[in-house]
Amino acid sequence: MRRFLVPLGLLVIAAFCQPADASKVKVWHHQTQAQFDKGKRKQAVVSSEGAVRLSRQVRALANVQAQNVWAIAEDKAGNIYAATGDEGKLYKITPEGKSTVAYSSTDSQILSLAQGPDGSIYAGTGPTGQIIKLLSDGNTRVLVNDLDSYVWSLVFDPVSQTLFAGTGPKGRIFQVNPEGKASVHYTAKQEHILCLALGPKNALYAGTDKGGLVYRIDAKGKGFVVCHANQSEVRSLLVASDSVYAGTSAPTARRPAGGKGEATPTSTENAVYRIAADGAVRDIFRDKVLMLSLAQSNGKLLVGTGMQGQLFEVDERTKERSEIARLDHGQILCLLDRRTGGFLLGAGDPGKLYTLDDKFAPFGTLTSEALDAKIISKWGSLSWKADTPGGTSVKVAVRSGNTAEPDDTWSDWSTEQTDPQESKILAPAARYLQYRVTLATENPKVTPEVRAISLRYKTTNQAPEITSLEVPDLDAGNAGNAGNADNAKKLKLRWTATDPNDDELTYRLYFRKDGWKEWVLLEDDLEKKDYEWDTTTVPSGTYQVKVVASDRKDNSPEEALTAERISAGFPVCHVPPTVTMKVAGMDGDKAILEASASSPLLRLTDASFAINGKRWTPIFPTDGLFDSKSESFRFKTDPLRPGIYVLMLRVRDAAGNTGAADVRFTVQERDK
Repeated sequence: MRRFLVPLGLLVIAAFCQPADASKVKVWHHQTQAQFDKGKRKQAVVSSEGAVRLSRQVRALANVQAQNVWAIAEDKAGNIYAATGDEGKLYKITPEGKSTVAYSSTDSQILSLAQGPDGSIYAGTGPTGQIIKLLSDGNTRVLVNDLDSYVWSLVFDPVSQTLFAGTGPKGRIFQVNPEGKASVHYTAKQEHILCLALGPKNALYAGTDKGGLVYRIDAKGKGFVVCHANQSEVRSLLVASDSVYAGTSAPTARRPAGGKGEATPTSTENAVYRIAADGAVRDIFRDKVLMLSLAQSNGKLLVGTGMQGQLFEVDERTKERSEIARLDHGQILCLLDRRTGGFLLGAGDPGKLYTLDDKFAPFGTLTSEALDAKIISKWGSLSWKADTPGGTSVKVAVRSGNTAEPDDTWSDWSTEQTDPQESKILAPAARYLQYRVTLATENPKVTPEVRAISLRYKTTNQAPEITSLEVPDLDAGNAGNAGNADNAKKLKLRWTATDPNDDELTYRLYFRKDGWKEWVLLEDDLEKKDYEWDTTTVPSGTYQVKVVASDRKDNSPEEALTAERISAGFPVCHVPPTVTMKVAGMDGDKAILEASASSPLLRLTDASFAINGKRWTPIFPTDGLFDSKSESFRFKTDPLRPGIYVLMLRVRDAAGNTGAADVRFTVQERDK
């Protein structure tokens, strides 16, 4: 057996030999069941451990005209009997594959089958609850009538020569002697006895609907619950040498005349429980499927499910479960271990019979989903890990395109690659890529196995984008949002940038004053997306800043790209406002003053006055608003006593520059 693995040492060496732009090489690595399950498989299966193998060979056995095949049995001569609905027919299929109707019931459903030691076949029906006996000579007769509405399950005990029938909707198990006399053997509190199985010491096991219970009933009719499932319906039972297996199918569906096959899809997880001889119960398989039928093969458990017609193999020793076959429709309602080897599968939606051979399909494929690189990419190496026993092979082909769903615009499938370590992705540069793994065997007893596949690619470099550049505009009054509120001379510049390749970006920051032709470099090799600029280091004027983003860190000099963004103009001012003031007169003992102030670049923001070096009193422009670069003021002082006064007026702009004016005046004593 050959196992293809890349040695760890080679991986380490490769890591140190990557070119400078190695971080741009990306990889799709598939190795889990969830990843492989997104693809489409043909005669290939995926285990719970992520192993891709050939499926077992499944062949159609015979044509039966039915909606569902509820049960199957095989007589000593190798004839197969199939119980079907919705027309209530019992089919007989000879070893040569010839199919005939052995019995046509007045009921719409033949739901269950059992075989007696004399070769007779017993069939249970619904919705009138009959048991039909088909003799070995081909003659039929109604053995029992009216055993409740549905005879869901039948089992024949050769020791007591008793036929047991699980029925519904009254939850009763009947025992029927060879003469057809029926009596109640056990009554459960649940509505339906869906499945029966014989165990050691004449114990009878029964699975129920409504409550999800598994009973063990002794020969005297004493029942004991050995399992209370988390689901409401136990649909299948299997007795093994040291344990009992129970499969659930919740939730149950409405059952008018249609019978038990009308279960609806559900997100509820169902399980297969193992009930050990000491009474311990644990689930060994859990999934969002209906566990409809159970069997054993080569020490492994087979589980037939719905609603996607999957047949699983569960290895309790390794804890691995594999989907070994998948039908192209419906549900696997029943399984039968054939005397000549292999298994029979009875399916529903529509009703069909299949043979599951104990050999692998000669070839199978796994075609991945369309893998999305997001942008046009160049493809690199292709590698995989596989076991290829003698006579088996694994090949991988690829194709690419620029539509999310592969269509005729995609490239043709490439030549199939056979070297798991030195293969290349032979497909045109594109956004999407798809791979196809082909497994083949010349020995039907063995299968190749793929454990992982890796596809490397490099996205075509695209320029970064600076999506915003925010510069505080003090004149607009947003310094509190974007600048430094403690020092308006320091402007907080912020920007945002993206890169289609997810490259790491660095930034250069430039500034330019109105009238200058060239940009002046302010800062280089920035990694953050913000910068605090001390504008006291440049003269007053109207400025712009420019941010240049580069993806050089992740690209060669030849492939590196840049993007830039220029801000709107904004003022930088170090000149204080010009202020003039005069005394306009007196209003009684209050002085009236008139003043004007102006700034060359910035809006004025506040004004206040003080008399004789005392407290500052705020004032407002004559229009009540600080909303321009020039403002006029007219204000009065508080009442003043006679004397000499010095009044100082200060006016501040948005950058914190302060201008001032003063006036000295005398208040005369008023005549009495």
